[in-house]
Amino acid sequence: MSLSETARTINATAYSYISSWALLTAAELRLFDRLPARSDDLVDAFPDADLVDTLMLTLADAGLVVDNDGVWTQTDEMTTLLTGDDSYADYLGGQIMQQMTPRMTLGLTGENVLSSVLTDPTSRRGYEGWFTDADEANAYQSSQYAGSLGPASALSKQIPTPTGRVLDLGGGWGAIAQAVAKRHDVDVDVVDFGTVVSSAPAGSDRVSFREGNALDETTWPDEAYDGVVLSYLFSSIPGSEQEPLLAALAERGVRWIAVHDFMAGTGRWASAWSLQHAVFVPEHRSRSEDDVSSMLQSAGFGTISASPLIDEMTTLVVGTRH
Repeated sequence: MSLSETARTINATAYSYISSWALLTAAELRLFDRLPARSDDLVDAFPDADLVDTLMLTLADAGLVVDNDGVWTQTDEMTTLLTGDDSYADYLGGQIMQQMTPRMTLGLTGENVLSSVLTDPTSRRGYEGWFTDADEANAYQSSQYAGSLGPASALSKQIPTPTGRVLDLGGGWGAIAQAVAKRHDVDVDVVDFGTVVSSAPAGSDRVSFREGNALDETTWPDEAYDGVVLSYLFSSIPGSEQEPLLAALAERGVRWIAVHDFMAGTGRWASAWSLQHAVFVPEHRSRSEDDVSSMLQSAGFGTISASPLIDEMTTLVVGTRH
C-alpha cells in the first residue's frame, strides 16, 4: 500500500463520523419523510437551502440519497428503511443519536468517555444504573423496538420450533417475543426492569411482561420453559455473569438457548458495537462465536448452530439438547 493509499485508509475512518452525523441528524429530524424534494422546498423547516444542499450532498456521497436533477430522492429500498412510522430512522435518530452516541463521545459530560473508561473501567454504571431513569428507559426502548422489528422476525424463523413456553430475558418492549409468539403460536414471557416493562406497548395476548432482573433467578416467573432467548443480553451484562446465567437456565431444564449478539470477528460492525457497549457496561467482555458456542456446550447444550442475523453486525448462536 502506498503512502497516499495509507492516508486515504486512515481518513476513511477518521472522517466517517461526518457522514454518520449527517445521517443521524437527518433521521432525528425525519428529513427523509419529506423526500422527494428540492432543498428550496424544505425552507419552512430548514431555512438555509444551501446548507441543506451541503447536507444532502454529504448523504449522497454516502449512498443514502440521490440527486435527480436537483430533486433529492431515495431508492425504494432506502425509502422502505428510512421513512414512515417505526422505521430505522426512529432507531437511528432516537437511540443511536440521542443516547448511545453521547455515552461514547462528549455529549453527556464534555469529556472523552471512551478515554475515561479505558483508564478507569470502574466508572461504568451499566444498564441497571441507566434505566433507573424511567424517561431514559422509555426513550431507549421505543427506538430499540423500532429497530428490532426486522431482526425479530428473522430470529423467530431460526430458533428451534418451540414445544412450550418461551422466556425472553432482558427482552425490552418485546419485539422478539411478539415475533416468536406470532410465528409459533406459543406463550412468551419477557423479563426486564420495571421502568422498561411498565411502558411496553400492547401486543399479542400470548406475550406477558414481568418485572425482574435477567441476572436474578429469583425474579424470573415460576414456569417451565422450552427455550430461552438472550438478545443483546451478553453485551449488556458483566462477562463474569454469562456462564452462571447459562448454568441457571440449564438447571431450569430448558431444551434450547438462543444467544443473539454482537460477536467479535463476525462482521465489520460487530466489534464497533461491542466497543460502544463496553463504554458503559461494567466488566464487559467481547465474545466470539466460538466463545459463546463453548459456553453453551459447557452448560450441557450439545447441538450448536450459528449464523449471521444482521449482516456484518450480529450473530445468532443456538444451543440445543435432546
